[in-house]
Amino acid sequence: MTRGRQPAAAALLPGWERLRHGGLLFDGPRLAELAAFTPAPLAPYAAGQLRRRAAALLAGGGDRSRFAAFVLERVCGLDEAAGTWTRGSRVAPAWGRRAVTGQNVKPAHLWRGRRGALLPVFLDGERRLGVGRGRRGVSHALGWLRAGGEHLALITNGRQWRLLFAGLDYDAWCEWDLELWFDEGELSPQVAALRTLLSAKLWTPPAEGAPPPLLQAVRDTRKGQAELSEVLGERVREAVEILIRSHGEALRELTAATPQEIYRAACRVAMRLVVILFAESRDLLPRDNAVYRDGYGLGGLLEQLERGGARFAGGADAYAAWPRVLALFRLVRDGSHHPELPVTAYGGELLEPGAEVTPDGVERALAVFEGACFREQILPDREVREMLRLLTRTTIRIRQGRAATRAVTPVDFSDLSSEYLGVLYEGLLDYELKTAPDHDPVIFLAVGDQPALPLSRLEAMNDAALKALFESLKGGGEAPPAGEPPAGEPEDEEAAAAADGSDEDAAAAPSDDRRRGRTRAETWA
Repeated sequence: MTRGRQPAAAALLPGWERLRHGGLLFDGPRLAELAAFTPAPLAPYAAGQLRRRAAALLAGGGDRSRFAAFVLERVCGLDEAAGTWTRGSRVAPAWGRRAVTGQNVKPAHLWRGRRGALLPVFLDGERRLGVGRGRRGVSHALGWLRAGGEHLALITNGRQWRLLFAGLDYDAWCEWDLELWFDEGELSPQVAALRTLLSAKLWTPPAEGAPPPLLQAVRDTRKGQAELSEVLGERVREAVEILIRSHGEALRELTAATPQEIYRAACRVAMRLVVILFAESRDLLPRDNAVYRDGYGLGGLLEQLERGGARFAGGADAYAAWPRVLALFRLVRDGSHHPELPVTAYGGELLEPGAEVTPDGVERALAVFEGACFREQILPDREVREMLRLLTRTTIRIRQGRAATRAVTPVDFSDLSSEYLGVLYEGLLDYELKTAPDHDPVIFLAVGDQPALPLSRLEAMNDAALKALFESLKGGGEAPPAGEPPAGEPEDEEAAAAADGSDEDAAAAPSDDRRRGRTRAETWA
């Protein structure tokens, strides 16, 4: 498929892209603002203390309440100089609020700062926050927030730390995982994000009666959220590229399907992922059910793949993720009546399985995407992880003064309409499947309608020709025909053949070639 891989954008708030997310707390512009509050690196002694205490807690020792106090005071800086803590039985009964179950709920720790600053901290005894029996503690914390005038709270069981926002009709959260706080013994970016978002400055209102900066950032995010849905289509197209490239060898053997039928089948598979993410975000699928989350769900799968990231960096591949995704497709299509995993059967054309013996080329291609992995090692876990990252996170442009940069931010599928999903699918089908020849990647130019041109042709152009090309595209003109290089430029027959699609093989280029092609493209750019 003729698409060059762009370098991944780094999040403006260190560690933000490594957290788990539910809904959308902060969009790109707000992440840029919050990054200004990133504190200085943690002192070595405090970092060493955190490492030892975290190891003890993960090993089954240590007290989660004391650990929470240490993290909030010594690591995040919410000490006596920043405000006042009350804990346990010293939290006044007036802070108790009645849950729908009749239980009296109040924070285990309560921090109070200047100008009415308040951070309520709830402790949960379950092993997993928000999953299985861990849903009750999160529900109680959200109910406590909605029963009063507060909107933000922290809940932790020591292992997971979840920052909660409760609105009138929606909630959102981000979550840290203690097991990911260290990379090879050093503090990971997750800790930087924790120390930033739990810093006193972000929880302290700038004036009496004003919301704290953190709450204002959440509110501003809700206003500017529509921009995220506009860029999701590009991320889905990149996921389609990964799907086709990984199945390249198996697709070569599929002579009964045209490139366009292969592409349409891949789009259908990618849209299954999008629709399931949408359903999970709206609780149409039981994402908080432990069996679903750990054995089927896309949110749980991405979390597991992120935990195994070090394995991919070492070059070793595993191939268990894609068969699990295929099992999820079947579960959603057929449903489940098992009491431990109740799932409604949704059916529909999108989830209809492919068939190897049929005159329909799309169904034949679907059968390859659904079955080739069981015959040979296709689509390793690292590429499934990349697909899910593309679909669940996005980049948006942020202007800071005269400069513009990009920020990584999660996609809030719960805010997307079903109508938008249909528009997204139709937009995908406007594209065509082309194949770039070996050693000559195709570059998508970020001007006009994003024309695609072979890198060899662009490398052969001089400055004057490039300027004329870009001016033409900016003015709404069309790129020169694939077989006709701009005036004064040498013709490259191989590049022209790549652009007009004369090579129809949906081949997957070796990873070394892709890396070399990317280096060439970056050098040219």
